[in-house]
Amino acid sequence: MTARLQQLRDRLQKENVPAALLMKAPDVGYISGFTGSAAALLVLPDRALFVTDGRYSVQAERECPGWEVAITETSAGYHETIAARVKELGVTELAVEGDYLTVLQFETLKEKLEGVALKPLGELVLGPRRVKDAEELLRIRAACAIVDRAFDFLLTLLRPGISERDVAVELEYFMKKEGSEKEAFDTIVASGARSALPHGRASEKLLEAGDFITFDYGARVGGYCSDLTRTVVLGKADEKQREVYGVVLEAQLAALAAIRAGAEGKAVDSVARDLIAARGYGEKFGHSLGHGLGRDVHDHPALSQRAELTLEPGMVVTVEPGVYLDGWGGVRIEDDVVVTEDGCEILTHAPKELIEVPV
Repeated sequence: MTARLQQLRDRLQKENVPAALLMKAPDVGYISGFTGSAAALLVLPDRALFVTDGRYSVQAERECPGWEVAITETSAGYHETIAARVKELGVTELAVEGDYLTVLQFETLKEKLEGVALKPLGELVLGPRRVKDAEELLRIRAACAIVDRAFDFLLTLLRPGISERDVAVELEYFMKKEGSEKEAFDTIVASGARSALPHGRASEKLLEAGDFITFDYGARVGGYCSDLTRTVVLGKADEKQREVYGVVLEAQLAALAAIRAGAEGKAVDSVARDLIAARGYGEKFGHSLGHGLGRDVHDHPALSQRAELTLEPGMVVTVEPGVYLDGWGGVRIEDDVVVTEDGCEILTHAPKELIEVPV
């Protein structure tokens, strides 16, 4: 992590920023290697201060060698400790994560740091985080392998009469036994008409023969996330289900084929969106094609209609088109991929052909 700290210092110097304050957990972990949930970093050209509370004092010493560790007296004392150190070090201008701090947090910092000019940190950390190094990719691959194995397990659970919630509980337990630190996000299990809800968290609804069932779930390994979506039919698929599933799968495969270094996020989004529209379901695909994946499950870059960013080798994104018909059901198919010079490498390998689960 020393290299990342030096890279941040180099960027601060290039942008003529004398000091930076990081409080967002993914940024803190990326720069320092810390895996806890509460900490802040104060980075200057010649000082690297790690602020946390007593719960993490031993962990900080172990995980963040080379950092000057400052312990707050209480978990609510971060602003006071940061303000005291900023003044002690003579900082007059401080870059902060304006896209992360709440209004209350920003105003509290502003009050505590009277006389210190606060400016947005911008892309100084987020930019480098977009491109994953070999160690980051290793962790993402491990998280993807867990969700692939979990899908095979899922298929053994499905039967009429089991609840979505029970399926989710079994799924999450399986992933933890397989090495996931925790779920990357709230598990989605949505069946029947509920599969038309893109974020349909598992409910008490019982699975029924003939249901579409959409699973969207993720594992976390070494702080890095995976994110997989598959849709299956419990029993035999009817003609409409086969049609809609075929449209979504065709769109996903076309988008995957369009990903490569140099492609724009919005152009890749359009490949899937235009195909779905041409099949008559354009208004039924209401979300972006995909998002970045890393320490955050919804990270940068985006694959969306407004994504101007150009893809680079090493960026990891999801590709997840969907069609959602209110009152009937929906289909989403999602894979995680890493961008390469001439295409992409698909990191998730659960089968994508329409699966009809015997009942």
